[in-house]
Amino acid sequence: MIFFKKKILIVTERRADYTKFRPIIKEIEKSKKLDYFLIVTGSHLLSEYKNTIDEIYSDGFKIKEKFQMYSKNRKDTGGEMARSLGNSIIQLTNIIEKLNPDIILSGFDIGSNLGVAIVGAHMNKVVAHLEGGEVTGTIDESIRHATTKFAHIHFTTNEIAKKRLIKMGENPKLIFTVGNPSLDSIKNIEKIPVKELEKEFELDLKKPFVLVLQHTVTTEADKGEKNILETLQAIKELSIQAVIIHGNADFGSSQIKNIIKKSKLKHYTTLSFAKYINLLRHASALVGNSSSGKMEAPFLHIPTINIGTRQEGRVKAKSVIDVDYNKKQIKKAIQKAILDKKFLESVKKEKSPYGKGDSAKKLVSILEKIDLEKISRQKKLGY
Repeated sequence: MIFFKKKILIVTERRADYTKFRPIIKEIEKSKKLDYFLIVTGSHLLSEYKNTIDEIYSDGFKIKEKFQMYSKNRKDTGGEMARSLGNSIIQLTNIIEKLNPDIILSGFDIGSNLGVAIVGAHMNKVVAHLEGGEVTGTIDESIRHATTKFAHIHFTTNEIAKKRLIKMGENPKLIFTVGNPSLDSIKNIEKIPVKELEKEFELDLKKPFVLVLQHTVTTEADKGEKNILETLQAIKELSIQAVIIHGNADFGSSQIKNIIKKSKLKHYTTLSFAKYINLLRHASALVGNSSSGKMEAPFLHIPTINIGTRQEGRVKAKSVIDVDYNKKQIKKAIQKAILDKKFLESVKKEKSPYGKGDSAKKLVSILEKIDLEKISRQKKLGY
């Protein structure tokens, strides 16, 4: 008897989504019932982001297709973001027509993943979406909820998100809470010796240091320079060791990068996930507005100084300290993360609201068992 594996198409645009897709692809590789088509685009193919496609190759994954979603002389504008989304829709339409996958696995709040969900729904493919139902700021909020409405199966990271999807009219029988697979990735990262980290990043890990990752907020792009300056000035005035990582390629990112470069503080365009996590393990706090501050940092029992509106509304642990784009507030929060013993004890005991690091197995098991014939491609509100 011949068994046909379900073919799952995944598109990755940047290191942030690849980190979450990685453990899922590894589980698919183990499956006797599933196979995958991996499509690579976005900043993975940009030299300014160190061609992170090389990291995918080094992980041993097979890349089925790749395409440039950004124009050659792209500008740092909202219009350019819209053009890149449109380009990804056109390119992915051609790819899906050729490969004819059974399932589209879309994720998060990233342009190309919205694009692949739109294409999949129009071509009567079953679309599954990971990390729907969450609340944040910037354009990410709109992208995430739009993707939800094109998806048929939903994998949420927490129960609160599941309840939101039900309120949005999604079918409760097709919503599965699995946690966040970025935590799976952390569990599989080997520890880099302290001396190696200290040498490479010129740090003394016996002393406090902060890891800084502050992305542009597209709806506040005109204030990007002012906002990042508040963060950098707080670090300088505290005279604390810091490693700054540049943010994503969204509208407003070039302004932030230029300010960071002029700051004379230690900064990196990008870091491998392994180095990032190993630095985070030793950090006094993660400072900025990355989702990593709500997900990975609490899982590692590291305090987060969450700045501004980008992650506003997302489920958070008590280890997350919310502050405004305000130098004094940022300084006070960093000092708390270093000196407040009672707070630090509570951080050590806290459990992550995003799972235990076994999300990929849960998700893949559901995809193995689910009967695609019983999933209606015609979506309707559940109320």
